[in-house]
Amino acid sequence: MTTHGRAAIRAVQLTRTFTLGETEIHALRGIDLQVAVGEFVALVGPSGSGKSTFLNLVGGLDRPTSGELWVDGVELSASKERALTEHRRQRVGFVFQSFNLLPLLTALENVALPLMFVGVSERERLARARSLLEQVGLADRVAHRPTQLSGGEQQRVAIARALVGRPSIILADEPTGNIDTATGSEIMALLRRLNQEQRVTLLVVTHDLEAAGFANRVVRLRDGQIEAGA
Repeated sequence: MTTHGRAAIRAVQLTRTFTLGETEIHALRGIDLQVAVGEFVALVGPSGSGKSTFLNLVGGLDRPTSGELWVDGVELSASKERALTEHRRQRVGFVFQSFNLLPLLTALENVALPLMFVGVSERERLARARSLLEQVGLADRVAHRPTQLSGGEQQRVAIARALVGRPSIILADEPTGNIDTATGSEIMALLRRLNQEQRVTLLVVTHDLEAAGFANRVVRLRDGQIEAGA
């Protein structure tokens, strides 16, 4: 794999086109964007603007149609599937709107789970999970299952899980979408604190301008393109 520079994310004329029958959908139309290491960037825009498509490309969940995409020094657009799998495991952590917690596992077990797939010992898995749950304010909830937690608490568990693999980049897709406004502000403040303390690069997709206000920089997308001045 080829490396390039010290930008956390660097997109050059990035496009993504989907084909539905005889119709082509141009989700991204020549995106040029650079995110510095340790930066907190919010992607905002209406539905269908390309926000989640871009996030999926950065996360290695999808491939671009054309252009270049460098993430943490690796050119994902030229990477094979095995390399993309390693990218997802080692470089990025995901936070989703729907939390995606396993209902039969405790908070501690949910956070520790990703480490099982990379060969970390059980003792180390649980220690790291417990430490992160303490950092996100859930020291007294480690034995609770998702149904015993509020929406905000579930999202804090999801954030701890995203961090447990010690990624360099956190990708959050509408992290406040399923919680009330006050709790959403708490979640965004938590993300900003973790960004500042751990210097993890943070890319958040949101339609909520109040949530976007927690970021260092706001990038606006519309019809698959970055709006002028973003």
